[in-house]
Amino acid sequence: MSAGGRDGKSGDELWELARLFTKLGFIAFGGPAAHIAMMRNEVVERRRWMGEQEFLDLMGATNLIPGPNSTELAIHLGRVRAGWRGLMVAGTCFILPAMFIVLAFAWAYARYGSTPEVQHLLYGIVPVVIAVIVQALWGLLKTAVKGPLTAVAGAVALVLYLLGIPEIPLLAGGALAVMLAQGVRRRWVEKRRPSPRLAFRWASWLSPRRQPA
Repeated sequence: MSAGGRDGKSGDELWELARLFTKLGFIAFGGPAAHIAMMRNEVVERRRWMGEQEFLDLMGATNLIPGPNSTELAIHLGRVRAGWRGLMVAGTCFILPAMFIVLAFAWAYARYGSTPEVQHLLYGIVPVVIAVIVQALWGLLKTAVKGPLTAVAGAVALVLYLLGIPEIPLLAGGALAVMLAQGVRRRWVEKRRPSPRLAFRWASWLSPRRQPA
């Protein structure tokens, strides 16, 4: 492919990223969980830029580093889509609209936040945000839970989180526990599997012997 063709393709990808994350920067209300739900809907379901598992892996990576998860995920998605320039475009287009909206909302809340109308508006937003988050979690749950082991790990982590255990120890401990359990299971399966030499002996013993002519 010529350099001009590649630059054209890169320009199209950057423009797509700019449009998508500018839109999300303006409409992605509700906090990081709701933001991630909207990103999944746009990137995985609508545009098919990546699969569910890759998106889930990127989301997991953002939870291993400090900072706002949804902003980090936007930057990750831009990097995957269009390299370091995509990283800059996605991050900037996602952050700037939200920054200006926060400033406007902070001013409006300081001035009108105590009025009954605004209180009712805020109460109405919360159920909608929760519905968006639940829908995203259900879609991710089907990909993240790959069997009984990961299901148990998730349930235990949820219980410990509700009991007050911090997020970072849960992430590290859960990942380590699943890794160790998978290693023990693999070794147990390998020990129970007959060796190739033994399998050959059993096959030779069970096969009908040829009679001499």
